[in-house]
Amino acid sequence: MFMPRPCSQAGCGRPALSGASACIVHLPDAVRHVAGLLAPKGGRVALRDLDLPGIRLEDVDLAGAEIDGCRLTAGTFVRVSFRGARLELSFLDRASFAECDFRECAFQNVVMAGSSFSTCPFGESEIVQVNFLGIHASACVFDHSNLYGSRFIGSLLEGVSMRDCNCTRAYFDAAHRDRVDFRSSNTNEAVFQEPNA
Repeated sequence: MFMPRPCSQAGCGRPALSGASACIVHLPDAVRHVAGLLAPKGGRVALRDLDLPGIRLEDVDLAGAEIDGCRLTAGTFVRVSFRGARLELSFLDRASFAECDFRECAFQNVVMAGSSFSTCPFGESEIVQVNFLGIHASACVFDHSNLYGSRFIGSLLEGVSMRDCNCTRAYFDAAHRDRVDFRSSNTNEAVFQEPNA
């Protein structure tokens, strides 16, 4: 896992980015630094044990990437393709995702709690034991995915499609669901407890 270090700027208190002495705010040319970390090595992007809180990625291709043991907390991701990526033991919590492609991904033990997702397809993915607590998802498609053991507790799901999904041990306790389509999914294997009014 990543080793958090404080920013070298006196009084800052934010964590420094991996491979740098300063945080995203105080690092001169942080964009170039992050781009160097995202550069493919051996034909594939492999991010391991990196601490990159607060990064902003727009129109970046991370298709097929391996993201393992990383912290991308509070990041902003716009039109980023994660298609076919493998994400494991990583934190993408309190982040914002707009028009990002997560189709055919393999997620395992990933924390995405408190994040927002707008128009993001997750179809045909393995989404196993992922923490989606308190997310806001609108116009997202999870169709034909394995949601085994994932937790959507306290989430706001608007116009979300979860058709033909494996919902075994998926938790939707206190989730506010507006126009969520579970057709052909095994919802009898999921846990639903309605939110308190």
